[in-house]
Amino acid sequence: MSRFAWIIAIAPLMVLALRLTVFDPNTRSLSCVAAQNAFEMQDFSSSLPSDLILLTGNQRIKHWSSSPKKFGGSQVLKRTVNGLTPELLNTCFPRLIGHYQPSRVLLFLDTLHASKVESDALLASLEGIMEQRLVYGLRFDLWVIAPITSPRLSSTDRGNLSLLISEVSEWSEQMLGTHFVGLDEALEDHAEGTNPHYFWPDGNTLTQEGYQLITQRLITLSEERNKEFTGIVSP
Repeated sequence: MSRFAWIIAIAPLMVLALRLTVFDPNTRSLSCVAAQNAFEMQDFSSSLPSDLILLTGNQRIKHWSSSPKKFGGSQVLKRTVNGLTPELLNTCFPRLIGHYQPSRVLLFLDTLHASKVESDALLASLEGIMEQRLVYGLRFDLWVIAPITSPRLSSTDRGNLSLLISEVSEWSEQMLGTHFVGLDEALEDHAEGTNPHYFWPDGNTLTQEGYQLITQRLITLSEERNKEFTGIVSP
């Protein structure tokens, strides 16, 4: 289905989603309209590839200035806006995800948001994304990228984050079409926990070197995943 035909087909659902966003008292400050406008501005900057991997999330994506152009043979499309959450991606799914008809979605969970959010709310959003994937006949894999355990976190936040990571990992094991990816190991070296060397002084934003490490980790995982699907086994 062409993207033009896709937009016509989902227009009524987009209107409904926008209405729900306006009248829902629990809606966050970022609306579907604002997120859609931000994504459209990014769309206008270049043509959209036909076979793409959608890289999305909030601050972790925003500061990734040298994000990879390709994973395997697929081009990577980065889309983000301040305040973007899994909840909003679920609520505004037709335009923020469905419009791109991706073969894979890499959804980065932001550390600070994830350390405060209720796991039930997050899982409901992820399930909503997967349900709409089926409704619209899309076939992408959803890679949920675990929040990075940054040096900034308090012991309480670390405990909350550890519990949430465990619950999302268990959910992903049971949900066909999803893949849960942790990146802490790529940033640990021989340090106990993630190495502060890979973070800016705010204790949460990754340095260029930190982003290079997680890029290599994701490329490796993507190659391994592709081999699984093609039946190629490493010697």
